[in-house]
Amino acid sequence: MTRTAIFARRRAGLSVVAVGLALALGVGVTRSSAAPVGTEGCQFRAGPRHLGVYPGPAPAGVDGLVWKVALGGPAIASPVLCDGVIYLGAKDGGFRALDSADGRQRWRFQADGPITASAAVAEGLAYFQSDAGTIHAVRVADGRLAWKRATGPDLPFMNYKPGVDFWDYWASSPLYLDGVIYVGGGDGVVRALNARTGAVIWTHATGGRVRASPASDGARIYVGSFDGAMYALNRADGTLAWSFQTQGNSDFKIGAIQSSAAVAEGLVVFGSRDYRVYALDAATGKPAWIAPHKGSWVVGSPAIVAGKACVGSSDLKIAQCVDLKTGQELWRTTLNGAAFASPAVAGDVLVIGTLGGLLEQLALGDGKIVSGAGSDGRLIGTAWLEGGVAYVGAENGTLYAFGPEAK
Repeated sequence: MTRTAIFARRRAGLSVVAVGLALALGVGVTRSSAAPVGTEGCQFRAGPRHLGVYPGPAPAGVDGLVWKVALGGPAIASPVLCDGVIYLGAKDGGFRALDSADGRQRWRFQADGPITASAAVAEGLAYFQSDAGTIHAVRVADGRLAWKRATGPDLPFMNYKPGVDFWDYWASSPLYLDGVIYVGGGDGVVRALNARTGAVIWTHATGGRVRASPASDGARIYVGSFDGAMYALNRADGTLAWSFQTQGNSDFKIGAIQSSAAVAEGLVVFGSRDYRVYALDAATGKPAWIAPHKGSWVVGSPAIVAGKACVGSSDLKIAQCVDLKTGQELWRTTLNGAAFASPAVAGDVLVIGTLGGLLEQLALGDGKIVSGAGSDGRLIGTAWLEGGVAYVGAENGTLYAFGPEAK
């Protein structure tokens, strides 16, 4: 089916699948098959390593609408699904828990500002950061506040005059691991907090806003900053193990890192605003390879699976998979718009949304487009794939659940 046909059918209100499809497919709670690094919970990119490999099973297609729910504001954050419940914040400041079967709202918590970061869910709490810089922990049972902690004011933009960076889309999403929350701040500080109380365990200051979500291999925390550096911090105390400075370019002298790193097979892989994807040795921080994306930012997080590192690219409007060890391109596919979202993988498919409003499903092996679903809003957040359904929020303030088209 062509992209034009996909949009036409969506906007005509066709391709609607009965809500019972989600129940028939089943909403499993099995987590990624990647080796765990500790007690992980449910969180952004489906685990501390940020591999982007979701519980699955993969949707048979994403060209059918299972259900959709209007939220109170644009949904820039990526939904997180945990034990049949979707947790998602929106720019109206509402943080919601919704039933994954039909989108019914279980509860709503009002934060102190817009929410563009994704949640982490563990120990009976959901953790998220508001754009006001407050880290919240709310009870998953009833949405009541357990604790909150304020951070400092945002640092000035780099490469831009204050207030001009229209692509500073999201705040840092918390990483949960073994009873500790790790999160970056607009004030440039990475914090480790006690997950039960919010007490500060350690802090580490960087030179720029930290919008990326920290990733971990168990021993270290890896996080990029708008100062153009990737930091490897010792998980126990936040001390610096190493840092790596991106190259920058004539347009952006500081290669700001908005992309959350993925960590696998001894490599830390991430994109940058200097038109490159980097793979660093996790032990030393030295480059293993650097892949150019000519004139195009890579701000989403890579997905790593089956020896591949897969990314979306902004101005190039592509999805691309490269060999994880060498960075050599395996395939690239032209999308219908710029990709700021991260690719999501389940089984043998890759799903990615675009600013053109299309959620595209590709074959992981060769990048061939399998199916697609049109929304009425830009897709900046990343889809969650579970139980044969793809869940994704849109800038038009709608949360969508897509599955295969009804026959």
